[in-house]
Amino acid sequence: MNGSFPFIYLRILEKYVFCRLHSVPSSPMQTEIVRRSPGKREWWVGATPSGPFIYTPFAKGSDATSGSKEEVVWVVGEPVQVLVEIANPCAFEVFVQSIYLSVDAEDFEAYPAVVSLPSNSSQLLSLSGVSLKEGSISLRGCIVHCFDVITEHKFEDINELLSDAAKGLSLTDPFRSAGGSKLRHTSSPAIVVMPSLPLLTAQIVGGQGAAVLYEGELREVQICFVNASNVPIVEAHMSVNGKQQDHIVSLGQNVLQEALPLLPGATVVVPVILKAGQLSTSSEVNNPQETTNSTGRLVTDATSAMLVIHYAGEL
Repeated sequence: MNGSFPFIYLRILEKYVFCRLHSVPSSPMQTEIVRRSPGKREWWVGATPSGPFIYTPFAKGSDATSGSKEEVVWVVGEPVQVLVEIANPCAFEVFVQSIYLSVDAEDFEAYPAVVSLPSNSSQLLSLSGVSLKEGSISLRGCIVHCFDVITEHKFEDINELLSDAAKGLSLTDPFRSAGGSKLRHTSSPAIVVMPSLPLLTAQIVGGQGAAVLYEGELREVQICFVNASNVPIVEAHMSVNGKQQDHIVSLGQNVLQEALPLLPGATVVVPVILKAGQLSTSSEVNNPQETTNSTGRLVTDATSAMLVIHYAGEL
């Protein structure tokens, strides 16, 4: 009789918390990935987004959305995030002692999180980790430690449960009863882990990146670049995108080149001279024209110029 209680106890506890995959956002440090042409001196000219893998840390990344099998790129040693929706359909609060990602790769360090779920509630949770070796990774689900019991919650299992609920084959949708988002099916993306890549971060020195200039005024802005990776940066090139490129009078290209190779943890401060132009009319703002930037790519925005840097490590 006593031997049957633990089994029943475990089966009940598995139903306290439900987890499903929401999305796999791109890292804020990772932006545009372009193909590098071996033997081409100015390899960034006309570059298009694809591997392998040059990062431009001023472009805007996008999330890997649900229902697609598009490839997600992770990099060895760089923290990653996965958004998971967790639901408590019970009439009492549930304290999750720890929850972390479950993957099919041994060389992945998952960071646990702690969460308290009020009764009949759900919330988005960001779970993080670091890949330690290149290869491929599949997201299985989450390892949940709750009420001193550790269980694995597989994403494919909850997808089957939600599918049955939509067909009327299951009595309940735990996320809907917990006030979660509308029922949807989310498949795990294909994740490829690449070897360590250079990672360059930028920050305006002595300010928040905004300044007021009078028409025609010149202003020198200093940008501090930091090699935030564990590999040296051996090539780097700055260029300007968008309209009103004449507002950037000078780039400290020579300062950047003299600092190469930029070793891990090293910094370089690059001066950029700006010139304030005339105020744009409302018709110019509302009807921007297409322009071609210095990398040979078409830009349909905008009222401001954008500084772009392409950089690379050793081949």
